[in-house]
Amino acid sequence: LSDDIKRWRSASVEAYQSQLRCLERMRHEIMLLRTTVGTQETTINSLTMEIDRLRLSKGVCEREFREYRAQVRSMLSRLREGKEDFDAAENELMQLTLLEPKDNLVKAVSGDSDSVLQVGEEEYRTIEDEFRAEVCKVPSYHTIRISIIEKPNPKKANQLLTSFNVRCSALRDPNLRTRLYYCGGKAGTLHRILREGFQAKDMVAGDYGIGLYFTQNPVRAMQYSEPGLLLMCEVGIGMAESVLKMDKSRNRPPVGYDSVLTGDRNVDHVGIYSHQRHNELQYLIFDSTQAIPLYLLCFNI
Repeated sequence: LSDDIKRWRSASVEAYQSQLRCLERMRHEIMLLRTTVGTQETTINSLTMEIDRLRLSKGVCEREFREYRAQVRSMLSRLREGKEDFDAAENELMQLTLLEPKDNLVKAVSGDSDSVLQVGEEEYRTIEDEFRAEVCKVPSYHTIRISIIEKPNPKKANQLLTSFNVRCSALRDPNLRTRLYYCGGKAGTLHRILREGFQAKDMVAGDYGIGLYFTQNPVRAMQYSEPGLLLMCEVGIGMAESVLKMDKSRNRPPVGYDSVLTGDRNVDHVGIYSHQRHNELQYLIFDSTQAIPLYLLCFNI
């Protein structure tokens, strides 16, 4: 019996040691897997940052191209009208070059985290989803994608918001404020509006009056905006009067109202979206402090 107990004890010890070696090997394998996963996460994060950088660089290139194209179109228009000679136009064309290397431009934009939303963050996704929900209603626009979302400098945004709140408090219905897309912006004015806010010089003479026009439909706003850019704003509507009669000389809302809800108006220029007709109503305000820029959407056409 004593010999049997010794044999059982020896067998038990061997089985225990075998299990212990197996557990040690498993532990080693787990450590190797953790190290591999950590390395892969580092690689994934590095690739994600590189993708964001390239996307930002692409957006900067697109914005620069749009500004360049706007300047060239303006120059060609002056040439057709005889307001500029060919020598002056040639000199101006030669000066349309980058003042900084591309990497510096990207670094300048990407370094300002308060003015450019990061791809993937909640605020970016919310704006993109709202934009896509409307744009995708037009079958031919399914391929449109936002590349960059810019917002005003925080300090300037607070100044604009203060003036906006003061103006809205004087409206007949101060609580009626909503997000709308700006129906305007040509030749690089949208970036200036984003930085400085709306000014009296931004008023346009439309079919229903002289003021600032806005709509809830981004596709409709594209017809009036600079190609590839769209400005989302907060607008104090207040009490809005619906009007059907066109009046290009109207420069103030009707008595007892703060704004005008207009019918559809004609596109005042030939653009890439002007062939689309959406019959969208538009809001017209007559005070530049009655709206503030929130986001400038740069998108791929």
